[in-house]
Amino acid sequence: MMHARAPPAYSDAPPDYGEASGSGPAKPLTGIGLQAMDFLPRMTAEDGPSNRPEYESFSLLVDRANAFLRQNPHWTVSTCESVEFRAFDRGRNIDTVGSVFTAYGEANNRYIRGLRLWAQLRPPASGPPVVEQIGYRNVLPEIRGDQVERLDGVVHRINSIPFQGRVITVETQPIKWGSSGLDPDRTIWTERGSARETFVNLIRIFYIMGPVQHAEVGLADFVPAMLDQGGAFSNPRMETFPTVMQRVRQWLLSVPPNYRPVNVQTVMFRWSYNKGIDTKDMTYHENKKHLNYLRYLRVGYIVENPADGPISRSTIQLGSKLVVPGMSVEPGCCEDGAFESQDSCRQRVDVWVKAAGARVVSAETLVMRIAGGGESVYGFDAMHTWNDTHQTRSSNSSSTKRDDERFVYLYRIYTDGIVPERATVEDMQLQDYTRRTDSGEGCTIL
Repeated sequence: MMHARAPPAYSDAPPDYGEASGSGPAKPLTGIGLQAMDFLPRMTAEDGPSNRPEYESFSLLVDRANAFLRQNPHWTVSTCESVEFRAFDRGRNIDTVGSVFTAYGEANNRYIRGLRLWAQLRPPASGPPVVEQIGYRNVLPEIRGDQVERLDGVVHRINSIPFQGRVITVETQPIKWGSSGLDPDRTIWTERGSARETFVNLIRIFYIMGPVQHAEVGLADFVPAMLDQGGAFSNPRMETFPTVMQRVRQWLLSVPPNYRPVNVQTVMFRWSYNKGIDTKDMTYHENKKHLNYLRYLRVGYIVENPADGPISRSTIQLGSKLVVPGMSVEPGCCEDGAFESQDSCRQRVDVWVKAAGARVVSAETLVMRIAGGGESVYGFDAMHTWNDTHQTRSSNSSSTKRDDERFVYLYRIYTDGIVPERATVEDMQLQDYTRRTDSGEGCTIL
């Protein structure tokens, strides 16, 4: 029988941002922090009468990241992720500053995909600097006619070819299936809320280049259970993030010692009440005005092989920390609100990791609704959400339209060891506002 070790103890609860940044009583920053470094594509062709805007391929972003790492060998990469940003002005401008953005219900929304490295400074005692280089592999499901390969088959193909290095991230990315086919390295696409669109899930694996590794990649999914089916005038009630996270934690304590988690990702599943939840399905469709989505946690892990060296016998007690942008002005009927910038919020991630001395497993960037969907009921712990609609009427007919909606970027850090939770003022302001919108305190226009 495998005996799980007790969760590592942290000497102090992390201070809030004011304390750690010097505006209050300071506590020592004992850890090595966690910095986000973004690499964004450059425009190669502008929008015009006969062509769409184009941006550099994702592979060029990896090349630029590797050039940075060659020049800065004191950084070590903890995890990587593909991140999405809203693009405006016909695709010319990428908003990398604002933490909140609007997605139009009935108009076009352009998005840009970039590469984000979450990196840490090497501890002084770790020896001389070592230049790290990242590689990646895209694996799409095989498609034959209307038959799409399922997740099991995709993972089997991934493991048929060894990796030239150490796997650090196994992520799932939805790729729009457009008229020109599927290009996993395409970095710009357009969505329209009411249009019929098909997306295919890409499995993208990032690794630190090195000797061939014989470890196998695996994915484990943890889906929130339905607590109440709801009714004609109410939505189903699902488990929230803390409950699902507890199941992930228990699973990690029960697996063999050669199972090593590399990242945890919150994946969105297009969901119909009358259908089951099949996380192995690699496609979904956006084809209705009103849509429901389920979030679930997907753990990317590797099964270590003795051929690659000694197997780590330690067990991970998985913890997490959500960092939310601060809000200085609430949104209102005639006010967009004022929010902390993306960069400032990620700096608070770095401060928190240092202050807690946290051992980082992985990090992810989340996009969640403000004042709508399941977030208005459960805040940012919601695992079930939906878009809102409204009716328009003319003299002869009425139609359903999708509402414009506002979304916010959040950051969730997964740690080895449960860090004592102490929410900051910044973390709670927007959460409280989002929940209040479900109680009728939000703006209503009659």
